[in-house]
This record gives sequence, C-alpha cells and structure tokens, in this order.
Amino acid sequence: MKKLFIYTSILSIVVLLIISLEGFLKVSTYPIVKNIEKRRILKYTRKYSSLNTVHFLIKYKDEDKDIAGITGEVLEEYYDEICNKLECFPKDKNIVIIYNSEDDFRNILKFKNKELPMGAYYCGTINIISPSMLGDDGENAGEIYRETGPHIHEFTHLLVDEKTKGNYPMWLTEGISLYMENTIIGFSWDAGKGETSNISIEELNNNFQGIREEVAYRKSFEVVKDIIDEYGFNRFNALLDSLGNGKNIKKSVEMALKVKFKDID
Repeated sequence: MKKLFIYTSILSIVVLLIISLEGFLKVSTYPIVKNIEKRRILKYTRKYSSLNTVHFLIKYKDEDKDIAGITGEVLEEYYDEICNKLECFPKDKNIVIIYNSEDDFRNILKFKNKELPMGAYYCGTINIISPSMLGDDGENAGEIYRETGPHIHEFTHLLVDEKTKGNYPMWLTEGISLYMENTIIGFSWDAGKGETSNISIEELNNNFQGIREEVAYRKSFEVVKDIIDEYGFNRFNALLDSLGNGKNIKKSVEMALKVKFKDID
C-alpha cells in the first residue's frame, strides 16, 4: 500500500509537471518547426518571381505582377500602424506568396478544406489567392483587391503568431485580425451579427471549429473588441506576451487583465 501511495504521488507530480511545461515546451519548439516549414515553402516556390519591399518578400507568378505590387503597397502603407498597435516588429522580411494555382496552394500548405479562402497564414508565411482564381479578373479587379484583399488580416495573424510563439487560441487571432481590418480599413465582419449571445467564451475557446464559421468569427471579433475597449491595447499586448511566455489563455487573461477568463465574455 505504501509503495502504491508513493508511486501514485510520483505519477501525480509528473503529470502536473507535464501540464505546467506544456506551454513552455510549445513556445520553445514551435519557432524551430515554423522555420523548417518556412524554408520548405520557400524552396517549393523558388521558381516564383520575387518582389522585395522594405519589410516584405512577395513571391508570385508573372501574370500576378500587378497584384504583387498592390499587395506590397497596402502592406507597407499600414505596416507601422499595425506593428505599433501590436508592439511587434519582425526582424526578418515577412514572406507573402500569391497563388494562381489551386494545386500549388493545396500542396504547399497541405490544405484540405473544400473551399479556398482568400488568404491563409501558415508558419511565418502569408498566403494569398490571386483574384483571378476567385473570378475577380474584371477591369477593376486590382482596386477591388486593394480595398477588400486579406493582406491586413493575414499580416495580423503573422504578428500574433510571432508574439505568442504559436501559443494562442483560434478565437483570439481571428478576433484581433478582424478588429484590425475594421479599425484600419473599415472592413466589418457583419455575418453572424446578432447570433452570438448564446455562445459563451468557454465554448468559443474549446469548440471554435464546431461553431458555425460566421458566428464564431463574429463572436471572436466582439470579444476582442470588448477587451481592447475595456482594457486598452497595452493590456491586450500583455495578454499576448503572457501567451508567448508559455502561459495558457486563462492564466494569461488573469495576469494581464486581472479578471477571470469567464468575465471577458
């Protein structure tokens, strides 16, 4: 019985140690994985043309030269504003890849979903679908893309990933990306508006993928907006920094905002 007690006690200590180290191990190992994947993607797109701006390396096929130019202009125009708000200035150039091949997009990003998104952030890379692939190749396609493209949304994802070392819940990164689009270029995610009252922060945190997409995104935007309106960007950034130090979202909310996780709903 005594041996069993000792064994159980040791096992409990090990389990607690693993739990406590889980976030630390993630933030310690994720940058390595991200760098490996980023190199793989750059190798895969080595035959793409390149456009270098001050802060971005944009890879594209020749027929998307104009789209690459617009992408660089928009990202550089808002670079300082976004980086200042999130208190994050990446040391290296940020990688942007524009795809006009569905096969390339799916193979490079290992993308399994049926529908193609306008853009996707993955392991340090911003990936954007060419407007021509979405049927937007009319006379004003370039200007429409400039005003409604996913550039700011995906760049915000990149900065959140950078600050937290990959240690963040989906609702947080989607919410702040929608918030940035809303405050910087006036894009408003209205889908799901008025349908979020029965979604708790616990459900959003634990079952983001199980909630209807437009409702999950809208709820995420509302929660993040409420946090920033109530506590300001300084404490929101403290929340991201806490995640980057390996703390989980609930502990980070308590440390940065001085409230219980359930109270940010």
